[in-house]
Amino acid sequence: MAETLRSRLQRAVNLVLAPTGLHLLRRARVFDMDGLLARAATRPPAPATIIDVGASDGVWSLRARRHFPRARFLLFEPLAERQAALARLKARHGFDVVPAAAGDRAGQVAFAIDPALDGSGVAAPGATGTRAVAVETIDAAVTARGLPGPYALKLDTHGYELPVLNGAAQVLTQTQLLIIEAYNFELTPGCLRFHELCAWLEARGFRCCDIADPMRRPGDGVLWQMDLAFAPATSPLFSVNRYE
Repeated sequence: MAETLRSRLQRAVNLVLAPTGLHLLRRARVFDMDGLLARAATRPPAPATIIDVGASDGVWSLRARRHFPRARFLLFEPLAERQAALARLKARHGFDVVPAAAGDRAGQVAFAIDPALDGSGVAAPGATGTRAVAVETIDAAVTARGLPGPYALKLDTHGYELPVLNGAAQVLTQTQLLIIEAYNFELTPGCLRFHELCAWLEARGFRCCDIADPMRRPGDGVLWQMDLAFAPATSPLFSVNRYE
């Protein structure tokens, strides 16, 4: 009960602070996804459309919706096992759902299925026990639905980031926020480790601006992954080169 009252008080304080650009966060939330989204929500312009690639059962989009209640949502998820949950979200919240993986061209791709589902992703060459799933590009899906920019784009794609981003060339020109699950290891041949992903995006006009949910490998404690947020290099966020 005390936690509920604390959360309500924090929300009320943040409504008062919103016009100033300030936002109150519990210390424990500084490096979690809710904290990242809360900070992003204070930085205009707000996204008109949020694109969730690797949407699973839609839990991330529901979280983002709390911070961006006016945005439209487009969810990419190829697993048949997730479609019933996503259909319920479509009916309840009006989310658009693409029952496909995102990639650089329409077609099919081999998908490795994790027993727990959340670890599923595009299979490495030569993998066995895969399933063929449909692929659509983000650009085509957004155009077909007439979804307006500016955009926010979230990727949870387990090493398949480059094909997804290459299929979103037009959307990226109007993207104000990118959130990408990035890795310290090469999950599949040719995928980018986190520092390579930062360099690839900086060459295309985006700079890293935030981090959430760093994860260490349980066996040896080595950094495994984190969620990185990127904003356009032209953003006012990068106009000051000092700690202040």
